[in-house]
Amino acid sequence: MLSRKDELGRSVSFRGKTPGIVDAFVVICLFFAAFIFFDQWYDMAFAAQWSDELLDCIFTGRPFDFYGSVLAKVAAGDYVGPTLKNEPIAPVYNILVYIVLAVWELPLYITKHIIPIPTPTYELILEIWGRLLNIILSCVCFIQITKLSEFLMKDKAKAKWAGFYFISSPILIYCVIIRNNLDIIPALCIILALKQYFQKKYISFSLLMAIACCFKVMPVFVAIPLLLFAEKRIVKLIQYLGLTLSLLAVTIIIPTLADPGYTVTQNLIVSGDAFSSYIFKTYITGGTSNYSVFLLIFFLICVLAYIIKPSERNMPVYSLLFGFASLSTFFMFVKWHPQWILLLLPFITLIVFSLIDFEFGILLDMALTLGFLVTSIFIHLTEWVFTYSIFYTNTADQYSPYDSFNPIYDLFNGYGITTIVPSTLFLAGIAALILVAFLNNRSKLPKIDSSFDNSYKIHRGLLYARAAIILIYIVPPLISYLSHPI
Repeated sequence: MLSRKDELGRSVSFRGKTPGIVDAFVVICLFFAAFIFFDQWYDMAFAAQWSDELLDCIFTGRPFDFYGSVLAKVAAGDYVGPTLKNEPIAPVYNILVYIVLAVWELPLYITKHIIPIPTPTYELILEIWGRLLNIILSCVCFIQITKLSEFLMKDKAKAKWAGFYFISSPILIYCVIIRNNLDIIPALCIILALKQYFQKKYISFSLLMAIACCFKVMPVFVAIPLLLFAEKRIVKLIQYLGLTLSLLAVTIIIPTLADPGYTVTQNLIVSGDAFSSYIFKTYITGGTSNYSVFLLIFFLICVLAYIIKPSERNMPVYSLLFGFASLSTFFMFVKWHPQWILLLLPFITLIVFSLIDFEFGILLDMALTLGFLVTSIFIHLTEWVFTYSIFYTNTADQYSPYDSFNPIYDLFNGYGITTIVPSTLFLAGIAALILVAFLNNRSKLPKIDSSFDNSYKIHRGLLYARAAIILIYIVPPLISYLSHPI
């Protein structure tokens, strides 16, 4: 049993035990269930195949013909699979995404050229290999956020619980394992960047955020207010911001100039699902024009970040709040894909562990997580996510196809319940967490050295209940499927 002083100087006790075998077993079981029963095959399967094509281009001396080469094979019918809203299949991601996957796939690529592997088998191995990368990177995130937490909290036991809190989150399981995408990479970059930021290493912070921005643009909405909060010298600010955007600019300009196919793929995505148009969909009617709600609030957050001059004690929590508020505003007023929400998780974890009322913070997290998952059930739980899973593939001849793999949606729809209720819960949970964290930090007495210097008590039952929220996504489709044997 460890001891420390609370905000009033009283000695309080809390459980100093760290996560153990049972806690790890809970996470492993949830990861395994998500991995076996679900798989958004589309994104990772094609990204893996296209990264293999990138290796072909590199080893045949055509490194700047990647996008064009893939488009030629798409036109020839070499890539067969589902299409999204009748949009053409094309490699629309930043080239860095395919480079990272290509490096990861290199051992398989070499093996394929030594031992002949049938194409369908090789493509299946590539997809599973990509999913394995996501799981490994999730474990790396667990290690890194534990180290970041230890740096902020000066408490190894508490830091390990923060790491457990991160990796047991339903948000991580859903976004990484079920949705099967590479958003874990920018999430890892954000965690690493935050550690550099709190050590006042703003160049390395900017470089890590630059890498994150190549995978998803949203990290720039974290980097800008955080740099404005930490650095008040205009020239330095311009340097850091330029560095943050530099890699994204380079990885757009070079393919545009060197690979004609790149422009074609970007035109395809712009015509069907342009990211920039999302920003202007929520607006206020103005005089001469409409005003983007997101850009307006983001601008005000940046102004506040620049004019506020925090004490050393308050800087970590206020930095997290600025980053979290900025990114949350994006999700409040901009159309989002569900896997993007993973970028909020490092901030949610650290903010909850900074609260005086730790258990209440967990409840707020559970509320926003529940709202997020139910919203995703309404919109994003399609048959693809289930019918491309390992489980379905190996049992499809034992059970009859069922009309709906989304019974929760059918139930809610029958009662007239729409996405308004769960999405409101999601956003209300986020707003409440920001408000409680701000008020908690304001109420801490000046003699407390750190905003993370708070007593806490781990209730495993509460943490398990939070982790188990993912079961509302996993269990109903599984029951529906197993209820229709042939």
